[in-house]
Amino acid sequence: GGGQAERLALASESSLGWLRRSCAVTTVAWRLCVPTVAMLPEQLQNVEAAVLAMHREPSRAAECDRFLQQFSRSEEAWSGALQLLGSVHPECRLASGAMLHLKARRDASSLASVDALALLSRCLEALSGTARTLRAQLTVAAAHLASRALAGPEGLPALPAFAALPPAQRVELLGSLPLAWPPERLRTSLPAVLALLTSLVDTEAAAPLSVAACAAAWQPLGADLTDLGALVRPLALALRPHGGDRDAQAEEWPAEAAAEALCGALEVAAFPPSASATELSRSLLTSLSDLASLALPHAATATA
Repeated sequence: GGGQAERLALASESSLGWLRRSCAVTTVAWRLCVPTVAMLPEQLQNVEAAVLAMHREPSRAAECDRFLQQFSRSEEAWSGALQLLGSVHPECRLASGAMLHLKARRDASSLASVDALALLSRCLEALSGTARTLRAQLTVAAAHLASRALAGPEGLPALPAFAALPPAQRVELLGSLPLAWPPERLRTSLPAVLALLTSLVDTEAAAPLSVAACAAAWQPLGADLTDLGALVRPLALALRPHGGDRDAQAEEWPAEAAAEALCGALEVAAFPPSASATELSRSLLTSLSDLASLALPHAATATA
C-alpha cells in the first residue's frame, strides 16, 4: 500500500476531475525564471472567476474548462495557483492545491533546480493552518518539487520552511516522498529518513496515524525491525485496541498503517534470528493478540 498520504491525495484529486482533464497535455520544457512573481490582478481575477463558475454555474462549465486548460499550460499557472491559496473562496483554495499537485507531478522535472527550490519553499510555507484535504494536495506537490530541487531527502531539514513546520506536518511530508521519488534514489536515504522520523516521534506513546503511515510508506524500501529501531515501540502500541485515538479528521485507525509497517518489516530477509529478538517478538505477539478482538469481533466471540 502507498500509505495514508497517497489515499488522501487521490481522494482530493478525484474531487476536481476537471483539473485532471485540464492537465492532460503534452509537457513542454521551459525555464520558469521567477516562479513567485505575482500575476496581474485582472488575470488572477479571471482564473478565480472561472473556478467559481465551474462549481456554481453549470451552463458555463465548458467555457470555463477551456479557459482553465489554457491557463494550466502557461508559465503563470505556478504563481497563479500559489496566489489562489489566499482566496476567500474555499473552492479556489482547493483548486489551487489540486493544480499545484498535478502540475508538480507533471512538470517538476522540467524546472531548473533553483526554481523548483523556490516553489518548494512556497508550498511548505503554505502548509501551516490549511485544511486536511488541501494540505494533502500541497504535501504531495512539495514532495515532487523536492525530488527536483534536492539531491536527497537529507536536504529537507536544512530548509527554513521545512524546519518551521509543526512536527506532524514534517512527518506527513516525509511520508509523501515515496510517492514522488524513484525508489533507487530513496533507498540510500532510508537510514537518515528513519532517524529523522524517530526524532519527531514520542517513542513512549502510540504512534499517531501520520507516523504509522510514514513508516508504512518507507518500509517497502527495505526496512526490517532493526532499521525501524525505536519506532517499533510506538508502532506496536498503535496496534492495541486502545493504543491510539481515532484521528478526528480521518476514517482510519493508526493500527492499520502500523500493522502494514510492522508486517512488512517482519518479512524482510535481514530480520534478526529469533534468539536475539525473543523479547521484541513477544511484545509484538501480545499487541497483535490484543488487536484481534477488535479486528475480528465475531471470531473472538465464537472462540471465547
